[in-house]
Amino acid sequence: MRKRNIKKYAASVCMVLALTLAGCSGTEEAASTVAATEARVNENNTTEATEEAVEETAKFSAGISDDAAISAVASDSISEITVTGHNVEETPGCEFGEMYVAKDTVSITYSAGNPTGLLPQTVSKDCEFYFNKDSSDWELKQDTLTSCDVYNEPLQGSNWKVENLSADILSKLFGDEIPADDTGELYIHFNKKVGLFAFNLKNEKNTSTERFFTCNGTGKMTWVGAAGNVEKSFNLVDGSVTDAGDVNMTLKTDIDTASLDFGIDVLLIPEYEYDAALGNEVEEGKVYIEALPTFEVTSTSIEGGDWKQYLGYRYENKSPELTWESYEGASKYMILMIDKYAANWLHWCELVDASEETHFDEGKFSGTDQGYIGPYPEDPHAYDVYIIALADDPAKTSFKMDTTGGDINSKLNDLNFAADGSTGNVLAIGSIRAGYIP
Repeated sequence: MRKRNIKKYAASVCMVLALTLAGCSGTEEAASTVAATEARVNENNTTEATEEAVEETAKFSAGISDDAAISAVASDSISEITVTGHNVEETPGCEFGEMYVAKDTVSITYSAGNPTGLLPQTVSKDCEFYFNKDSSDWELKQDTLTSCDVYNEPLQGSNWKVENLSADILSKLFGDEIPADDTGELYIHFNKKVGLFAFNLKNEKNTSTERFFTCNGTGKMTWVGAAGNVEKSFNLVDGSVTDAGDVNMTLKTDIDTASLDFGIDVLLIPEYEYDAALGNEVEEGKVYIEALPTFEVTSTSIEGGDWKQYLGYRYENKSPELTWESYEGASKYMILMIDKYAANWLHWCELVDASEETHFDEGKFSGTDQGYIGPYPEDPHAYDVYIIALADDPAKTSFKMDTTGGDINSKLNDLNFAADGSTGNVLAIGSIRAGYIP
């Protein structure tokens, strides 16, 4: 402001001086001199204004820094935040006020935290940061969900116990089929084809921290009461997840629907606990993976949480390095690599003598003829490698490769039968998981 006042004062002086000097030459010459002087002053003022505008634009033209954007959206419930893109544009007359002169739409991806460990999520948003010219700060004004992927494999074939069951929910699910004065507990079993399958982007209930999904699948619920067990089938009809890790699912019976908070009011339980509670008869040879002793498995073929890319089928198709603890009493080890994301696709199946192997070098198996078919997903998947300690040769020494098939539980049940027909062949299990990015 001060510079502009000095300029105006100088311009006035110049004009007076010009008129005085021009008086000697006549009116036309005086007017010409004044016009020339005004032009020079206007040019100077325009140059200064342009420089100031350029300087002001430079403050926001590069957009908000990645670190600042990540800091603005960070919270205790989300992690692994990454910035995948910027789009900076000027916003004269912005709806938030005239002081906001630019907008940077920042594409951000993060993992939603989950204290229960259930249904880990990868969320993407477009966050709109506005530049405040008065404070020279970027401010987060709003965000828009663009995608959400949920790893829902833990739901499939899972068993649950309802901890905090209200009389209202029990009535909605069972009606009057349970005596009013009965006491007991409610158990839930999901069938294997169940899950939160599709993020419903257009659902009007979506918020910046809660996301709704299109659900599919069936299951059964069993009231284990003093008067006896009451069983009812249900459909999974709705579901949502939040940044804080809340997992809400709506179950529909032939009576009504009820929404339950899985992981909080409904707790995941081992299969053997579920069978014991319901009094289920355990079939011969059945193995409960949760009850098996475990041993450690490590691999140098994992970098940053992912299997090295060249292990994949479309690259060098090399098996990963594995090292595991020797388990006492084992005569054989069965190695399996399973892609649960692809309906338990089997990529590796190898039976080895315990006396010879507790370590594989990377690339020991490098072709389909050697029982290894490396990952080749179109999108990032997770791959589990299991090492199963066996007391003796199993009756089933291999499984069909490069195809969907039974999950690890069904394979354990097969391996639990020894070649002589006896059961109890599975002694312990070790496992390691890593992602694979094509």
